[in-house]
Amino acid sequence: MEAGISESGLEGKNEKMTETINNIRNCELGCYRDRYLFPLKTTGNRTISINELVNGKPLIDDWRGQKVLFISQAPSKQAWADHELNSLKNSFLSDFLLPKVYPEENLETAIEKWKNSVFWIHTANCYPFVFSKERKRDRSPDMKCANRYFGQIIDVMKPELIILMGLSSTKYFSHCFKLLLQHKKTGYPTLNEIIDLQYNNLGKSIFISSKSDKKAIYDTVIIPHAADWNKLSEKEKFAYELLFKKLN
Repeated sequence: MEAGISESGLEGKNEKMTETINNIRNCELGCYRDRYLFPLKTTGNRTISINELVNGKPLIDDWRGQKVLFISQAPSKQAWADHELNSLKNSFLSDFLLPKVYPEENLETAIEKWKNSVFWIHTANCYPFVFSKERKRDRSPDMKCANRYFGQIIDVMKPELIILMGLSSTKYFSHCFKLLLQHKKTGYPTLNEIIDLQYNNLGKSIFISSKSDKKAIYDTVIIPHAADWNKLSEKEKFAYELLFKKLN
């Protein structure tokens, strides 16, 4: 049982988390379905059909009483088509993250430890792929899903640690980062500004809050997407080293 939470309180927390997850999974707004205009190739020779994209359901983790909240931009194409979030088919997990977080474990044991520790959501839970030719990467989703659900999840879960991966995941918390950065410009702080802040903080914790309960603050780590580990800057690698330390 969690410290400071009664048996009835823990049961209520589990019910609220399950209810919120079900609401996300059963969302029928279909915010991005009109953008799925062509089949998509994944790794190898597999092609995801338009029907798989359009008929997919919002993808979010199962609740297992996890202590860590991990927020990334959107499901990968493979995860969306397979409707499976924590999978060894996900090369980011199997090839990069798990071996560094659990270096002494085989992948099957490591992913079970990850699943029991980390609750994974996205800025947009139904946005697998919208490519920008100008930026040569996926366009960032808007904040519809984040503004609708982030506060509910954080205020009920009360995580011990929040991991924010990529710029889109930081936008909901811009009220915190603007204050920390003394950011007076319009728009959102850039990911580089936030990564610099974390680096210059010399590993001390950065605390953020949800918009719905600004009195409750949560330890956080901000990381870039590790699409190419070898090209990350010193400050970006420091972010991952900080993450590995906090997860162990």
